[in-house]
Amino acid sequence: MKTIVKKVIRLETKRHDFDNDFAYIEVWRNNTLTDCYFAEKQYLWPDGSLKRGGLKYFYSPPSSADIEKEIKPLNFSEFSCFNRLFYLHGDGSILPIDSDIVDSLRKQYSEEIN
Repeated sequence: MKTIVKKVIRLETKRHDFDNDFAYIEVWRNNTLTDCYFAEKQYLWPDGSLKRGGLKYFYSPPSSADIEKEIKPLNFSEFSCFNRLFYLHGDGSILPIDSDIVDSLRKQYSEEIN
């Protein structure tokens, strides 16, 4: 028996915490960025994964006509456009970040668990 392909898969998660309540997460598989998102710090495990009730927010630049998630590294050292963060609602619609909507979703989620 011969070994035809021997491949090592390396997973890496990079996290940058901002001064506010958000952190920026990049998930790398070998040298490929597979996911990048923002999340509130209190809903993150130390390894960068989300706790229950946490939402993944994505950044959509204002130059694009449609709101869409781009999986590409973000210059987090100069990032300040937190008002351009969006998330996917349970029904598949894309909603802008708004503290009232997010709080009501969390309350609804916690009631479903209990």
